[in-house]
This record gives sequence, structure tokens and C-alpha cells, in this order.
Amino acid sequence: MLGHALRRLLWSLPALIGISIVTFLFLSYVPDPSEDPVLAAQISPAALTRLRRARFLELPRFLNLAPRDVRERAGELARVIISGGPGEGEARIELARLGGAALPHVLPQLDTLAPEHRRALALALAPIARRMGIAGPEVDDPARAVAFWTRFWDDRGIEFRRAVVRSAASRLVRYGSATRATDLIELDTFVLDDVMAALEPPLDAAGVTRARALIDVAAHVTGSADRVAPGADLEAARACVDRWQAYWSVYRADFTADTGVARVADMVLETRYGKWAYEAVTHRFGRSAGGAPVLDELEVRVPVTLAIVFGAIALAYAVAVPLGALGAAFRGTRVDVALMLAALALYATPTAVIAVMARGAAGGGRILPAILALTPALVAAPAVQQRAALSLTLSQDYVRAATARGASRARAVLVHGLRNALVPVATLATLEGPMALGGAFVVERVFGLRGVGELTMLAVQQRDIAWLMAISMSAALIAAAFVLAADLAYVAVDPRLGGAILGRKGRP
Repeated sequence: MLGHALRRLLWSLPALIGISIVTFLFLSYVPDPSEDPVLAAQISPAALTRLRRARFLELPRFLNLAPRDVRERAGELARVIISGGPGEGEARIELARLGGAALPHVLPQLDTLAPEHRRALALALAPIARRMGIAGPEVDDPARAVAFWTRFWDDRGIEFRRAVVRSAASRLVRYGSATRATDLIELDTFVLDDVMAALEPPLDAAGVTRARALIDVAAHVTGSADRVAPGADLEAARACVDRWQAYWSVYRADFTADTGVARVADMVLETRYGKWAYEAVTHRFGRSAGGAPVLDELEVRVPVTLAIVFGAIALAYAVAVPLGALGAAFRGTRVDVALMLAALALYATPTAVIAVMARGAAGGGRILPAILALTPALVAAPAVQQRAALSLTLSQDYVRAATARGASRARAVLVHGLRNALVPVATLATLEGPMALGGAFVVERVFGLRGVGELTMLAVQQRDIAWLMAISMSAALIAAAFVLAADLAYVAVDPRLGGAILGRKGRP
């Protein structure tokens, strides 16, 4: 039995991946709020571009055949600047934002350019020199700017190596001092990859100090004001680290150069699906639209929703199985008709109506009335299924033979018929979990319970991909758990099915 469960779980993994791809594909075609013309008219084009990029709308869905890294970005900006055509001003601003990460790809090109192009590109680097703290009057002097940058690269080009920066970031984390921070700042945005790799959510006061030192460097080289304030508590520091990690997830490709295997990986990771999958694996199922890890919200809200769903299913089947058995036992009589009509009436009554009536009688904020409100909608299907299955079983020869030998009608139903008739009902139960979620969302809303329904409705409005994907994957996991539970129920109801279900060879 354990081996069967493990096989089921292993086979669920590719199924979950397939479900995630299909779900993401459909969600990616839903219009994004940033595409609303009203919103576009209310904010600046630059802010709209940042918003769209933060939601990865500029990336392909599943495969990026030409991922752009800092090398390509810096090369394109340099060509615009030396051409002096339209967009030169924006290119200068963007090159200054790329900062030190672009220098290894720009400075070696100076000697290959014509003198006037060389001067234009060298002057465009002046804001970077000022941010690095190495600027003198020559960075703005057309006659001396080229010589300044040539000398700088000859003297300090060797410092623009990943191993050097990694060591410097490690020393800052370990010892922490203004001098070590200055060593990193003088390399500007080139250090971001290693600084962000060393940045971890703090667990204690020492961790807060380390995070503050690293964030101060990142904030300086990017021009951001988001820092860990002096005296900040652990929660505020962790929130700041989360924001910086979210920033790095969006802008990492702007400051890093990928080659070989890393570039191949970026063909998948630098896509909308790749960004979601990476965040899901590394950052607790990604971040919701509010910035909080999705898994943190799920841990708080899922128990409420699952209690409603599983409680309602258990109660519904506890009522439906006897109703169906009673209907089969009195098939064709007024009792049978009355029972089926009652079940169908409950099924036809909207869950919202029952929930409002139950809330008026019991008040809000309680799970038990919510379970009772959802139960009626789940009774009809298993009751009808149980009646049909048991009616078919009671017409079998072995049941009629037992009746002919003197077995009472009750014994024929309960002993000879009910066990075999429970198998189709157990099959139906495997479908109830995901289907009952919709009703659970309704009763959560009516009773004011903090389940997943509230945030799911908000996520639909905001097109919060991370939350909607998490709900989809959670529903798939619940369905897989129900299928496994159904296998166990089959074996418990009828041990003769064990060989077929568990994959055993030989006689059943």
C-alpha cells in the first residue's frame, strides 16, 4: 500500500507540471490591469513601463530565444549614444542606470571608436563615475574624459571579476565596515549579483546588521531609498529584504552577463512562466500582488477553507449514502420519490441563499454553520449515485438468491448490496474537493471567514498570477489526494479489488 501511494505521488509530479503550464497559458491571455486605458492616462509612461515590467509582461510566455543581458543592453545604448540620433538622452539615462555592470562591455570598446564617438561615450559615463565616488573634473571635460576612463580601466579593470566581488561581499558580511562597503560601491552595479546572492532574510539582530550593510550598498548603486532604517526590528528588516529580492527577480538581467549554460537557462527562466516557477520554488510559491509570500497567506487561510470543504463533504456523504440506500430499498414508492425530490430541491437551492439564512440564524465568523450551509448542495449527486448503484446491485442474482434463502430485505440491502454499491460513490467523492471550492468561497464571504476565497476574488480582479497559480496547484494536489484516498477506499470496501488497484500480479 505504501509503495502504491509513493508511485501515485511520483506520477502526480509530471501531471502537476502539465497543469501548471496549461493554467499559466490561459491566465497569460487574461487582460492585465496595466493595459487599462484609464490607468494608462493616470500615470506617466515611465511608471507604466515599470509596472508592466514588474509583472513580466515584456517577456515571452514560455521560451525566450534571445534573452537580453547587460552586454547586449550596454552595446545597444552605446550605439545610440555615439550615433547622436533620436533617443540619445534616454540612452544616456539608461546607461547611467546600468552603471558599473556595463563598464566591462563599454570601456574596452573606446579604443575601437572614432575620436568624436569616443568622447561622446566617455562623457555619457560621467554619472557613473560620480556615483562610484571616483569622479574628478576631467569626467565632464571632452578633452580629458577618454583619458580618464582609459586610465581607470588599465588600473582597476582587474577588479571587475566575479571572484573579486564575491570575496569583497563575503568580507562585508563577515566583518562589516565602511571601508569594505566603499570597496564595493566603487564597482557600482557590477557588485549587485554577488550582493544579492549574499542577502538573506535575517533571523536575529546580527542578521539584521548584515542585511542592512548589503542593502545600503545595493541602494547606493541603484539610487534607491529603500533601506533598513537604524533601529528597525526583525519584521521590518525581513520585509525590506523581500522587497529587494523582488526587485532583483525583475531586474537581474539588466546587470548580469550570461554565457554558456547560464544563457541556455535564461531561455527558460527569462520568461513569464520561468519567473513564476523560479519564484515558486525559491520564494515560498512567489509573491502576491501585495508583496507577501503566497505560501504565508496560504498557511493562514487554507485550513479554514479545507475545514469547510472536507467537513461539508463528509457530512454530505454521511447523509447521502443512507438516503440513496433508503431510496433503493423503496424504489418506485412514494418514499423513494419524496427522498429524491428533497435531495434535488436542496441541490437546486443556491448555496448563497442557504448561507444567508444560516448566517441569520447562527451569526457570522463560525465554521460549523458554514459547513452546514455548504452541505445541502453536495447531497444530491452522491444520493442519486448511491440509489442507482444499489438498485443495480439488488437486481443481481446473488442478492436475489440470498433473499430466496430467507434473508430479510434489510440484510439484503446492508450486507449483500451496500458494499458493492459504495464503489461508484467513492469514485464520485474523488471529484468533490475541487468542485466544492466554489461553494466554499461563497460561504466564506457570507460568514466573514478568512479563507482563500476572499483573496482569490481579489486576485482575479488584479490578475495576481502568483496567487491564482497557487490556488490552481493546491486544487490539483487536493484532487490527487482524493484519488489516492479513493484507491484506499476501494480496497477497504471490496478487498477483491486490491490486486487490480495496487498493481499486484497473480490472482486477485
